[in-house]
Amino acid sequence: MSLTEDLYKEIILEHAQNPSHSHSVPNANIHESGVNRSCGDELQLEILVEDGVIKDIGIKGKGCSISTASASMMADAVEGMAVEQVETLIERFKAMLLTEEDIQFTGEQEELEALKGIKRYPIRVKCATLSWNTLEQALKQSMQK
Repeated sequence: MSLTEDLYKEIILEHAQNPSHSHSVPNANIHESGVNRSCGDELQLEILVEDGVIKDIGIKGKGCSISTASASMMADAVEGMAVEQVETLIERFKAMLLTEEDIQFTGEQEELEALKGIKRYPIRVKCATLSWNTLEQALKQSMQK
């Protein structure tokens, strides 16, 4: 196993064992739930969007280590971002796992590449994309209101 793979596993384990944003957002103006029926993962997002920016995001639920780590990493990545930027990030993250494109992330988002190896395990891709799909659905529904 390469040094990069070891580092990526460490990042995933850290987020799975100590997930970020595991809190309620009392003044959330967006609520959305997601389920991965093949694995049993369940997720609830509470999001506060003000002036087109994600000010706070809380995650509740239960899931496997991949699902939990991905949700934690997603929340870290999107907090403080404009909704339009988040939509682009969602597309890029999903492309990283669902296409042959070599998607690269920089800066604070670089940690997302730790999940790149999941694409070798198609059954686990649903685990890694659950939170991202749920966030995408939440943002679409909030714009329709």
